[in-house]
Amino acid sequence: MRFQTMKLHLVRQLLEKVLLLSGLILVVSVSLPETSRAQQLVPDTRMALIVGNSNYNGEKLPNARNDAESIAATLQTLRFDVTLILDATQEDFLKKAEEFSQATIRRNANVVLVYYAGHGVQLAGKNYLIPVDSRISDIDTLVSDSIHFDELLKLVGRSSAFKMVFLDACQNNPFQDRIKSLEVGLAPPPDVSGFLIGYATQPGKVAYDGAGDNSPYATALLSYMHSSGREVLSVLADVNQNVRKETGGAQVPYVQFSVKPDFYFKPGPESDGDLEAGLWKLSVQQEDPRLIQLYLQRYPEGRFVDEAQTILERALKDTNGVLPTPSVGLASLEEEIWSNALASRNRALLQYYIERFPDGQYLEQAKTLVTQMMPDNPNNLTQSELCRRFATHPNDSTVIYRGVSLNLLAKNSGAAIHSCEQAVKDYQDVPHYKALLARARAAAGDTKIAVDLYQQAAAAGDTRALVSLGLLYELGQGLPKDLLKARELFERAYANGSADGAINLAVSLYNGTGGARDVPRAITLLEYASSEGAARATYNLGVFAKEGIYKTPEDAVAYFELAAQQGYAEGALAAAAIYDEGFHTDKSPQKASELLLSALTVDSGETLAKISSDARSWSRDTILEIQTRLQSAGYYEGTLDGVPGPLFNRGLESWRLYGGSPS
Repeated sequence: MRFQTMKLHLVRQLLEKVLLLSGLILVVSVSLPETSRAQQLVPDTRMALIVGNSNYNGEKLPNARNDAESIAATLQTLRFDVTLILDATQEDFLKKAEEFSQATIRRNANVVLVYYAGHGVQLAGKNYLIPVDSRISDIDTLVSDSIHFDELLKLVGRSSAFKMVFLDACQNNPFQDRIKSLEVGLAPPPDVSGFLIGYATQPGKVAYDGAGDNSPYATALLSYMHSSGREVLSVLADVNQNVRKETGGAQVPYVQFSVKPDFYFKPGPESDGDLEAGLWKLSVQQEDPRLIQLYLQRYPEGRFVDEAQTILERALKDTNGVLPTPSVGLASLEEEIWSNALASRNRALLQYYIERFPDGQYLEQAKTLVTQMMPDNPNNLTQSELCRRFATHPNDSTVIYRGVSLNLLAKNSGAAIHSCEQAVKDYQDVPHYKALLARARAAAGDTKIAVDLYQQAAAAGDTRALVSLGLLYELGQGLPKDLLKARELFERAYANGSADGAINLAVSLYNGTGGARDVPRAITLLEYASSEGAARATYNLGVFAKEGIYKTPEDAVAYFELAAQQGYAEGALAAAAIYDEGFHTDKSPQKASELLLSALTVDSGETLAKISSDARSWSRDTILEIQTRLQSAGYYEGTLDGVPGPLFNRGLESWRLYGGSPS
């Protein structure tokens, strides 16, 4: 039985089992009937007030202005009528806010959005937004020279629209030396009906200005607001997850709402969130070398890099080293490229859109977005972003890029170390970069330096560092073997909201290493990690169910399928095996074939190798279903007989490369 090969993925290897998934903090302040907003909002009038304050007299915030400009430009593409205020004085802020409030009522706006980037502080449970012309020296001048957040909410609250307010504030407290009674971060927002209020980080915590053009919070908003068919809370869940990953668990966004909103930034069918696969499919389907080149620029360690390099080399050889200029394509192609460019925030792809579609319907919007990005860097890549791209674990990828394996990191360790060292220097208050530098150093064989960096980052609360340090203690690599210490570190990481910490702690508890064995708590921890989107935790719950340790064997397939939906190929393989064999469920060659084909496109070819080498272990009916699907896609020219062979394997490879679309 193939389940004998389904090992519990609870065996952890140094630095290669480090997951970093994140949580979402939601506060429902008032429980009101959902019937008050029964229908999906597809508003005729969307209005936004965007404020970005960077040029303060004292502590400047370089990214606040960039954040406001980028958010404004993006909201315009989502049919918002935007009022943008940059480096607002108190007078200008209050005047524009009043005018905006009146306009929302006059125009009977359906949706009102306010976004503020800049300094913000709390005093005695109240929040104050700081204009650039403030002269704050004591409590009295703070109250007189700032914008009272409660008053801003009252202004916006005059409208009957669905209202969203986002504060990307409290990067630091520039007045702490002058006003000792100021508390860290922002106070919780007041309970106000009809509002969704989002903070860049939890009340009482500090947010980061960012390691690139934008803050972590703004970057995540910009990436996810263009997800079609996604209700706003679903979008914000991804935003929160992304920010937490980006900051190593140090920053966890906060959301409060009075009524469960039914709002969609971009209505329509839900889109596939796999940006890499989307760009790759566009590239190969259009046979456009320039898109192939853009794919390689954006995903230098992506799943299809080897194939992309082969195609690009062949194209350059055929054209004597000059990439051909593509002809203008179909409207559907324009829509796909535009959507991918928006979601990825890729300057090069936006420029490609402008070049290929000179009369495109989004031309002006594309030009506006391009101007908001760094003009001196055509790929819009800072050293900090390069650090994240080179050194991030493959199971810790964000919407923009995928992580790299330890083996691949070792090949590029020099570049990774250089970029991460610069990121650490530039952003000394973000321990996340020390953890990434530690991983790069470990890959280069500099274990002693890696350990020291992990210890520094762990002391600052970075969850990746806490888990990695725990693994070092557990394995006795670079540190004396200490299973008790390892468990303690996993416990700390879990306490900070790390799904990875929960998984590793669950392993310790299940195996009884570093302390007493506690299977019920191990299961609870895996449930938590699974709820946070950790596919390996979900998979392990499926294994537990299959073995009768957790729930029943009949429940196993549901967990394996969920793990597959979370992007874990092993989950798809396990579920396919159940349907293929009829293990505590009805046999279904159709479902088995669907799962196997879906698994092919998840990784860099590992699943393809597994299926190809073990093809004869699958039932004839399942192989026949796969052959039929491959033939329909134009990838299989052999006999429909349920017998695998070279043509079958070649078809599987084509399916992986082209995503199930006809060649």
